[in-house]
Amino acid sequence: MSHPVPSLPTIPRRKFIAAGAAALGLAPLAYLRAQQGSPNEEIAIGIIGCGGQGTGNMVNFLGIPGVRVVAVCDVDSANMAQAKAKVDGHYKNTDCKSYADYHELLKHPGLDAISHATPDHMHASVGIAAVNAGMDVYGEKPFTWGLAEGRLLIDAITKNKRVWQTGSWQRSGGEFRRFHALIQNNALGKLTRLECGTPSGMSINKHWPADQVAAMIGKPPANFNWAGWCGPVKDFNYNPQLHPADWRWHNTFGGGQLLDWVGHHVDIALWALGLDATGPVQMEGVGQLGTHSFFNSYVNYSYKGTFADGKLLEVRSDFGGTRFTGENGSIFVDRGRLEASNPELLRNVPADFDTKPPNHWQNFIECVRSRKLPASNAEGAHRAASFGQLGIVAMDTKQLLKWDPQAEKVLDNTAQAGHPRLGARVQA
Repeated sequence: MSHPVPSLPTIPRRKFIAAGAAALGLAPLAYLRAQQGSPNEEIAIGIIGCGGQGTGNMVNFLGIPGVRVVAVCDVDSANMAQAKAKVDGHYKNTDCKSYADYHELLKHPGLDAISHATPDHMHASVGIAAVNAGMDVYGEKPFTWGLAEGRLLIDAITKNKRVWQTGSWQRSGGEFRRFHALIQNNALGKLTRLECGTPSGMSINKHWPADQVAAMIGKPPANFNWAGWCGPVKDFNYNPQLHPADWRWHNTFGGGQLLDWVGHHVDIALWALGLDATGPVQMEGVGQLGTHSFFNSYVNYSYKGTFADGKLLEVRSDFGGTRFTGENGSIFVDRGRLEASNPELLRNVPADFDTKPPNHWQNFIECVRSRKLPASNAEGAHRAASFGQLGIVAMDTKQLLKWDPQAEKVLDNTAQAGHPRLGARVQA
């Protein structure tokens, strides 16, 4: 059994209903925001997290007609000021509002949607707060830091009938869409091996001298709200190595290359296999942790999950991309590459295959208007993230993990069931 991928109802015009309801003094703000969908209305979007990825997403939204970036938020005031300047420069005014607290941004008048690119440990708390406030969301991958909080976020999205697009943009890439179509069209015949390669190592951006780190421990700079950055992580002392870019290599906040890339190549594999709404029944693997004095994510790893129908998906850090092998040969896909053991295999796409790749950010905006499911729906993003999270648990405990993908719980192993990645850590 699996959790179904929900459909979103068509919503009537927001402004018409809002005006009528306001005249009668009836509708609360959350209800009015739920009436999004008119193709004739400008979509007002706020940006939460203005670092490199957040700013990149913001630039993409600035380039979409019918979208207006109206507010930015970051716990680092320098990042926030740079983002505001970029927005104001684009519109040639000073209208963009700045918020140091994302809860305040979510109260911005007339806001329709947000784009958030915070560190992994904040994905669930920001996402749940946003959909509860009536926002549609473009949220970065991995879906959440932990597995249980991923289901809580799914429940909130479903309850509030929100559109959610995850930043797993490969689903909108031409080579990946063709790979998906080929597998779905049975180009390889009976599948015999399923492999994903995601990066090894730690891409540390700045190597700090030990004496500098020691002098700064517990002393965040004036422009940086450390407590706001930590969110649900309590009692963790400020360390300059975490912000702005290297938090990913500490397992309290990220999950290394493994969890960063599971939302790309593993996501493509699960999508192509039609496994967007379920998970493995068992997981096993081995990994090597880094030897850095502070960072502690896996730098080399090999893990594999087995599904109820017998499919086995291997993930390793010794190559990059997704490779499926079947009775007819093999097909490999990576960014800018689509290769087959026999080039004729690449012709075996359905007759109605759309050769024009969508724009991932434009797809989100179109779905905000139409209320359709976007390319990277929330359930699929959660299942991709959970595959990596289960891999981490299996490697950390050095035991075969038996999993119920419907109830989303460990079977017969209390040590694994108590792993932090499987517990809820949403509050912020």
